[in-house]
Amino acid sequence: MENGIIISLDQGSSSSKAAAVTVGGKILKELRIPVPFKAQGNIFEYKAEDLLNTQIKVLDDILSSLRASDKILSIALSCQRSTIVLWDKETGSALCPALSWADGRAGAISFANPLSQDVFHAKTGLYNTPFFSAPKIAWCLQNYPAAAQALKEGRLLAGPVGSYIIWHLTGGKKFVCDYACAQRTLLFNIHTLKWDDDILKSFDIPSAILPEVTASSGDFGEYKGIKITVCTGDQQAAALACGLDKQGQGCINYGTGAFFLLNIGAEPKELKGILTSVSAAGANQKPSFLLEGQINAAGSFFTWLKAMDINFDLPLLDEYGKKSKNPLWILPALGGLGAPYWDFNAKPVMAGFKIETKTEDIIYGALRCLCFLMADIIFYIGKAGFEIKGIESGGGLSLNDILPQTQSDILAMPLRQSRMLNTTMIGSAMLAARREGIDTTTWRGAEYKDFSPKFSKEESLALYARWRAFFDWAIKSPDI
Repeated sequence: MENGIIISLDQGSSSSKAAAVTVGGKILKELRIPVPFKAQGNIFEYKAEDLLNTQIKVLDDILSSLRASDKILSIALSCQRSTIVLWDKETGSALCPALSWADGRAGAISFANPLSQDVFHAKTGLYNTPFFSAPKIAWCLQNYPAAAQALKEGRLLAGPVGSYIIWHLTGGKKFVCDYACAQRTLLFNIHTLKWDDDILKSFDIPSAILPEVTASSGDFGEYKGIKITVCTGDQQAAALACGLDKQGQGCINYGTGAFFLLNIGAEPKELKGILTSVSAAGANQKPSFLLEGQINAAGSFFTWLKAMDINFDLPLLDEYGKKSKNPLWILPALGGLGAPYWDFNAKPVMAGFKIETKTEDIIYGALRCLCFLMADIIFYIGKAGFEIKGIESGGGLSLNDILPQTQSDILAMPLRQSRMLNTTMIGSAMLAARREGIDTTTWRGAEYKDFSPKFSKEESLALYARWRAFFDWAIKSPDI
C-alpha cells in the first residue's frame, strides 16, 4: 500500500479544495477553487450549485492528475458546518439559496423560539442563535415558497453542506451526516445522539427531511467507483490533525473564523458561554466531547480591512508585526462577538490612532486583538476548572511567526504551531487512513514549531489588563 492515495476534500466558507494525500500523510497535490457568495448586512448566502460544482470540479481535477499506478483508497470530506442546503429529492435542485453559517436573517425566529437558552445548551451543547442551521431552515420555509411546497409534497431534503455534496456524489443513494455536522443544525441531542423531538417541534421542522446520522467514518457510498469513507466538520478535522484526541489537549484554529477546542473526554460537560461540541468519531465509535469557543471574524476581518481600501499583503504579517510601533486597539466584531459573550449587537471599533499611525499598526493591531479575544476564551475555560495541558495552533492565518508568538506572549504559556499547510484536509484524510488500518502516528512528524512567551508573567497581565479596559470601553461606547 506504499502508493496508496486518499482524496481529501474540504468545502469551506470561501473555497472548495481537494488534495491527494499519501498513506504517509503527505499532500502530493492540492487544488482550490474560490466559491462565489453574496454578503451584505445580515445576508451571507451561496448558490448551492456553486458549492457542489466547485467541489466536484477540484475532485475530478485531482483524480485526473494522478498516475495510473496510484491506488486510490477512498475519499474523505470535511465541510463548513452550520451552512444549510434545502433541495428537491426528486430533481436534486436547490430550492433556495444556501444560507451560510454567518447569515443572520433568522434572528427573529431564534429569539421567538419558546425553549430557553438553558434548554438548548443542555440538549445540544449550543445556544439558539441565527448562526446555527435550525432557524435558517425555518426562515427558508417561511420565505421561499418552492421550499415550503416541496415540504408539503414530501420532496424536501435539508442538510449540512456535506450531506448535500455526498447525496449528489452518490447519485442520491446516501443522505447522511456525521454527529459533528448534525450537532451544528441545533436539532441534535448530544446525549442521545439523535434528532431531538422537542427542539424539532419548537422550530416546526419534521425529522423526515433530515439526514441519517452516523459516525464520521463509515460507508458514505461511492463516487466513480471510489468509496467515500469520511464526512465531518472542518473544525473537527483540523482538531484531529492537531492531536486533539487526548483529554486536556487544546487546539486553536485560525481561519475565516477562529476557534479554540479543548478535549474534555467521553462525557459532555456544560460551561455557560462556551459550546460543547462533538468530536469526529471513527466507525462504530461514540464521539468524545470538546469545549469550543468561537471568534466570529478572524481571516474575514482582514478581508474586510482590504475592502476598506487598507492595502496590505497577509504573507507579510511578520514584517508588519516587526515594524508596528503603535498598534491600534481593535475590536474585530464583524457579525458580533462569539464566545463567551454572544453579543450580536457589538460592532467593530478601532482606537489609538496617532499622527504617526501607519498601515502596519492597523494590521498588527487587528492580529494582536484577535489574540486577546482568543485569550478571553482560554482564560475563561481555565478559570472554570478545566485543565489545559497544552495548546497547538493551526490554520491558514497562522502560517507565520508573529501570530503564534503574540498569542504565546498574551497567554503567558508555550504554544506549538502546526506547520501543516492544511490541517483540515490532513485531519479528514487521517480518519480515512485509520479506517484502512493505516498507522497515522507519524503523520505529524516534525511539522511544528514551538513558541515560548517573551514577556514576563507580570508584563503579560499588564498588557491583558489594558485590553480589558479597551474592551469594556468599546462595548459600552454608543453608536454615533
